[in-house]
Amino acid sequence: MNTDLKTFINMISAFGLIGGLSFGSHQFCNWYGCYSWFYSLRTDMICNMCTDISYHLKNYHMSLYASAITLVTYKMTSLVNQASTKSDKLLFER
Repeated sequence: MNTDLKTFINMISAFGLIGGLSFGSHQFCNWYGCYSWFYSLRTDMICNMCTDISYHLKNYHMSLYASAITLVTYKMTSLVNQASTKSDKLLFER
């Protein structure tokens, strides 16, 4: 299999997994009642856990977005560099 396709599949599966975990934890915390006025008093351990999980998943989301943007930028730059070199081959031939 092509390495670019493997990278794309890995990136999509990571986004799906983290997105699913984030959605599931948000639904659980909402069902448990952590988003009520009592939540601001920070007296419930499960609601504190919800805060921590939300924080860490947000950080992981941001790193995934930064990695995806870096990967796309790198591929675009290498494609432009490949297109600017003189060659007898077409652009997408190896």
